[in-house]
Amino acid sequence: LEELNMSDQKRFSNKVIIVTGAAQGIGRGVAVQAAAEGAQVVLVDRSEYVTEVLAEITAAGGDAITVNTDLEVLAGAQTVVAHTLKAYGRIDTLINNVGGAIWMKPFQEFSEEEIIKEVGRSLFPTLWCCRAVLPEMIKNQAGTIVNVSSVATRGINRVPYSAAKGGVNGLTAALAFE
Repeated sequence: LEELNMSDQKRFSNKVIIVTGAAQGIGRGVAVQAAAEGAQVVLVDRSEYVTEVLAEITAAGGDAITVNTDLEVLAGAQTVVAHTLKAYGRIDTLINNVGGAIWMKPFQEFSEEEIIKEVGRSLFPTLWCCRAVLPEMIKNQAGTIVNVSSVATRGINRVPYSAAKGGVNGLTAALAFE
């Protein structure tokens, strides 16, 4: 992060960016980079590890808050929007990054409960977060939504995950048309 702070590039100055799945992996990397480039970042995750990302960003002089919530339900996504508006007054960008395959095995070996968990984890957070931010973005006639998907929509041994990410792709295309 120190190297990033030395950068003169401040592409996200005066921008409020929500990053879901910010506790680790791609989400963490995106959040840290956005903060280093001047964004006010809302770090969203259900894991308490997101506080470590907050500490890293604030120690480097960045501006961020955390929201711990379950994005597999609409109420969780609405909580994120409410906290963001309370802290920063607006939402410029939503980066939906929550998801990831839980099990890798032939489709016929998945139980009903496992399928529901896979789809719940990799489709609903994106769906609900888009739904929750849209009224604010429409009201302001501005905003950007970035949905992270996967090339695994054609993968093997992860049919429920592939179906969920295919749903994210369809959601993204349909929302762009709307």
